[in-house]
Amino acid sequence: MKVTRVETIWLEEFRNVIWIQIHTDEGVIGLGETFFGAEAVEAYIHESIAPYLLDKDPLQIDLHSRALYGYIGYRSSGVETRGNSALDIALWDLLGKVTNQPIYQLLGGKSRDTVRTYNTCAGYRYIRSASKQAVDNWGTDNTRDEGPYEDLDGFLHRADELALSLLEQGITGMKIWPFDPYAEVSGGLYISNPDLEKALEPFRKIRSAVGNQMDIMVEFHSLWNLPTAKKIARALEEFDPFWYEDPIRADNIDALADYAASTFVP
Repeated sequence: MKVTRVETIWLEEFRNVIWIQIHTDEGVIGLGETFFGAEAVEAYIHESIAPYLLDKDPLQIDLHSRALYGYIGYRSSGVETRGNSALDIALWDLLGKVTNQPIYQLLGGKSRDTVRTYNTCAGYRYIRSASKQAVDNWGTDNTRDEGPYEDLDGFLHRADELALSLLEQGITGMKIWPFDPYAEVSGGLYISNPDLEKALEPFRKIRSAVGNQMDIMVEFHSLWNLPTAKKIARALEEFDPFWYEDPIRADNIDALADYAASTFVP
């Protein structure tokens, strides 16, 4: 089996998502995808991945992964990593089709029959118009006509109703990020007490509506400095959060250890 074509699919409606299809001489096609910076990732796929992969055996997945990894720094992000990730998914998809096996079986088999899910409370147009994590790219305006699940606007303004709705669907965990607007104002260096109280309001509403039936995960998008992140963590503890995600940048191990030691929340 040989690779005959590397195809990318990119839609204006979903500007941050790109799909990759690996075509072979036997007619089997592997499908992969990646998120964020789709135009740049597409260029990398056609300029670097495609010339390397054409006429090669697509089933030698580890060989291709090592060949394309190269030097991309220590951070697990960037155009190369996203493009290589999409390729990896596509090659595993192709292998599954060739062997008529689900991917989980090829990776060693299932270890459980069910997996608990939580709801990341984003909306229909969240980070769809541009490649940036910013409040003005949340897409919470002009989305009412797309359907009932505008969860980002929901957790900001009707967190109690949203929590009840999720519980009715059997979902017992929800992830929210009400602190981001205040980080943008201060550059993550400071949050005033009045703003802190405003950001805590969704947590109050959730606990008031459903008590401890709902686990609350808190996303911070690595926007805060250490002192302010610790201040926010302390303020949240009365609501018993399930975890804190990316409160500070992950490039200072000592700061991460300091933060972890300052709170009981994972």
